[in-house]
Amino acid sequence: MFYWTELKNRINRFNLKFPDEREREYRDFYYESSYITTRFAYLILAFIYGFFGYLDSVVAQQHFDLFISIRIIVVVMLLMVFFYSYSENFRKHWQTLIFVTYFLGAVGIILMLVMMPEVVVYSSGLILVFLAGSVLIKLRFLAFSIASWLVIIIYIICGFVWNVNSSIILSNSFFFIGAIIISMIAAYRTELFNRDNFDLYLQIAKKNAQIEQANKNLESKVIERTKLLRDRNEELKEEVKRRIIIEKELIEAKEKAEESDKLKSAFLANMSHEIRTPMNGILGFANLLHEAESEEEFNEFVSAIINSGEHLLNLINDIIDLSKIEAGILKIEKSEFELNRLTKEIFEMFSVNSYVVNKNLKLSYKDSLPDDNCLIYTDRVRLKQIMINIVNNACKYTDEGSVDFYYEIRGNSLYFAVKDTGIGIPEESQNVIFDRFMQASNGRTSGRESTGLGLSITKTYLNLMGGSISVKSKVGEGSEFSFILPDIFKTA
Repeated sequence: MFYWTELKNRINRFNLKFPDEREREYRDFYYESSYITTRFAYLILAFIYGFFGYLDSVVAQQHFDLFISIRIIVVVMLLMVFFYSYSENFRKHWQTLIFVTYFLGAVGIILMLVMMPEVVVYSSGLILVFLAGSVLIKLRFLAFSIASWLVIIIYIICGFVWNVNSSIILSNSFFFIGAIIISMIAAYRTELFNRDNFDLYLQIAKKNAQIEQANKNLESKVIERTKLLRDRNEELKEEVKRRIIIEKELIEAKEKAEESDKLKSAFLANMSHEIRTPMNGILGFANLLHEAESEEEFNEFVSAIINSGEHLLNLINDIIDLSKIEAGILKIEKSEFELNRLTKEIFEMFSVNSYVVNKNLKLSYKDSLPDDNCLIYTDRVRLKQIMINIVNNACKYTDEGSVDFYYEIRGNSLYFAVKDTGIGIPEESQNVIFDRFMQASNGRTSGRESTGLGLSITKTYLNLMGGSISVKSKVGEGSEFSFILPDIFKTA
């Protein structure tokens, strides 16, 4: 009872119209949602209306010429409306055109019916027209009802004019009236349902606007929480300073080490700290989620947890790759794939990378390949990881400016290069950055998350695949990493 009371206040239940500006909005919505369906419906109806002309040659041979002329006129009219639907003016007149085509199509069947009253197929054809009007061509309820009752009146008049047996007229009229009533109920319920859903959609949109306004009112609280976060950031800075001291101590211990076991020990100590840092971040911000006072604050904590989780995952992946290399189980599995598609994937992935987005870096790539279907034959997984490691390294150590990568085919080899405007690498460090657990000795690299494994793993992969990697860099100006991978084409 409550539902119908509310519905009565929103929609006129007789003509199914909104009492305010929502009517115009609904008509625009109804057109957009029904446009494609209506166009295809006209094609289908044109086909069916014309196809049934075959029955005329069987059951109405004496009127075949007249009947086929009626069908041609109606089919041409339907197709004209279909092609007119591509016009921008179709929106203004589409319901009128639907009304006219529906009415004329029904009248055409009536003419056939009164000339051949004893043939049941034409009565069935009129029923199909009623169903098409109420379901397929999206004619609104009121227009459908008016057109349908006019069709019945015309049928009765034509029946008497053509001296059709009154019993046939009476029985068919009851049959048609029943079909119209059922179709009207269906059309009424369908339009009522659509309008009610549209009204609910508008109400939801209004509530969302209210929520957005309420969120703006919470801005003052966000500012207060921001001050609190600044205080906590100061504490984190102190922790970062302590971390720098520890990292320096690890680097000194690593440089003094002469054996591989000592290097591994230094690495394990460093990795333990690297793992604890994101884990502490995850646990710390997870606890803060309970204290979140706004949606923005909640999302900020969740984002911090995600970033820490991603860093932890990268650490684990480096360890797994290193273990495979140490165990000698790393295998190169070649396959044929599109190089351009792979590099496009790399570009799209780094377009949303946190380093690129947060530092507003300009990321670009270009190729010198003749087409977008350059097939190469090598290990796709390892090649993708090599590219990701080099591009990620460039983005990580570039605070502003750009990161550009390009590639070309040189004979039977792939040449790939990444150029950045980052902090650069000291000349004395360029010979050791590809060694395990080593980073460039540059004070500006402090505070950047790294295990010292990425470039080492990259070089190992390239060596296994028969390639080589090199670097050109100048402190303060940037770096350019490049590699050459031979034998990239499949031989017969």
